[in-house]
Amino acid sequence: MKPISLNDVVRWSPWPARLLGAAPWSVPDRVVEKVDHEYDKNKYARCREFYNATTPLPDPEAVKRFEFEAAPESALCISIGDELFEASLQEARQQAAALLVETLRPVLADCRTVVEYGCGYGYNLWTLSQHFPGLTFRGGDYSANAVELAAGLYRQTPRIRVARFNFYDESTYGMLDDAPGAAVAFTCHALEQLPSAVAFIDSLAKHRRNIRDVFHFEPVVQLHEESLLALMRRRYVEANDYNRDLLSALQARSFVRIVETRDDVVGLNPFNPTSVIHWQFVP
Repeated sequence: MKPISLNDVVRWSPWPARLLGAAPWSVPDRVVEKVDHEYDKNKYARCREFYNATTPLPDPEAVKRFEFEAAPESALCISIGDELFEASLQEARQQAAALLVETLRPVLADCRTVVEYGCGYGYNLWTLSQHFPGLTFRGGDYSANAVELAAGLYRQTPRIRVARFNFYDESTYGMLDDAPGAAVAFTCHALEQLPSAVAFIDSLAKHRRNIRDVFHFEPVVQLHEESLLALMRRRYVEANDYNRDLLSALQARSFVRIVETRDDVVGLNPFNPTSVIHWQFVP
């Protein structure tokens, strides 16, 4: 990887011009219909078609490479903290995977089940299963195409299971109620799609019996420092109508104890980097 100055980021992304009003951009309403069209009817439908049309049947890594629509050696601008770098897509994905695996590793030693809410076709769960072979993995997603794709991908891996899930439907949160042992729950760039995180937190609390730890690998606008890049990141969230209340919603609940926050750790999109929030339910 090699450093990139903020002044040069316009060569890598159309977003500075959009955020400064120098290029056209209209703010979408991030309602259920918008998310359904963007993910179920578009991205996951194409991934499912790719899976069904490929012989022999591809594994989750092959599907993920298709999803990115770029070669592993393709160059892009990423962020680590407030620093910008040129990296290959493969290097960037390795950074993101390492963040997930190494953040969860310390708590998984005492747990038996991992649950991801808004998991797509379960790629993160599959990644974790390569490092923690003794655990059970459960996931849920709103997209029917993602769930059907997951059924094919893990047809011979019963310890990975993905079901239909709706952040706004509390009855769909019970996927870990009968899971073996203590569980770790997480989201990864899924809550960003919700105007408010309140429904998720309050619904999850009703199924807290088995949950030891909760992690969010999400953009968290309230953690941004004061800098030009931070201001652009805040504006990016506003321009895409992404979530802006995750941290404050957690802080407002007496049954939540926040263990750790880490801001803007790594960003495959430097204007929408992944932060980490680790919290537990208060006994």
